[in-house]
Amino acid sequence: MQRMGFKNVASLKTGIRGWNDFEQPLYNTEGNQVDIDDADEILASKIRDDQRRPAA
Repeated sequence: MQRMGFKNVASLKTGIRGWNDFEQPLYNTEGNQVDIDDADEILASKIRDDQRRPAA
């Protein structure tokens, strides 16, 4: 991205989850910073009932 002319570049190698894990700021569509704990909840894996193994 720097070769494309961008000046303020950060690595997204670990994806948005990694970005949050390293406590980098996340912003919503309104430009407000998202609380880290709120982002953790949003990004947490959620397994639906139909994805669970049947009870033994």
